[in-house]
Amino acid sequence: MPVVEYGAPMTQRDPRDRYDDLVERVERHKVDGERFDELRQAEVFQSGWGVAGVVLDEEVGSTWGSRTRSDDGERLLAIRNRAYPTEWTLPGGAVENGESLADAVVREVREETGVAVDPVRPVGVDESVVVEEPGPGGSDGGRRVEMAFVHFLCRATDPAVADGGDLGDADEAITEAAWLESLPEDVFNPAHTREVYESARELLGEGDF
Repeated sequence: MPVVEYGAPMTQRDPRDRYDDLVERVERHKVDGERFDELRQAEVFQSGWGVAGVVLDEEVGSTWGSRTRSDDGERLLAIRNRAYPTEWTLPGGAVENGESLADAVVREVREETGVAVDPVRPVGVDESVVVEEPGPGGSDGGRRVEMAFVHFLCRATDPAVADGGDLGDADEAITEAAWLESLPEDVFNPAHTREVYESARELLGEGDF
């Protein structure tokens, strides 16, 4: 992965150097200078790395933690927040300074849902590269920032979901966390999320880690 020109250096070891079976997506965006300045201040671009948990469990629960045994496979942990109120997303966020990718996904899932997890292995990487376009005011453009979001297969070790008032940090505005029977249609970034979800289920079933 190239070195970013803005934001924190990407000092993590890229999981693509170790695993050759990751679901990978690379998106490149051109934005104006104002939007570029907004994006490069985002926590995940400052870090250079983000994580998301594909958290699977054989027991399913309704929102806020009531659980029953499933007879037909794993269930998926997901959240809703005010940023994407009509879509489910996977719990996750930016990697903090000095934190490993695995430690980050454990922390993020616990903060956002209350669920304790064991990170099994990465299953996907979603890389975003943002380049500033030349501006009408004479800006040369060309500034560049990038980040990679790593999806981890995780097993739930304490699957009780936290009460609504205890979900996430105050600035995250998480409104709901729940065990879902399958990946829903109304999920954020549906194509890539479905690929990493199916890969995680396959790996968990095979014990291939």
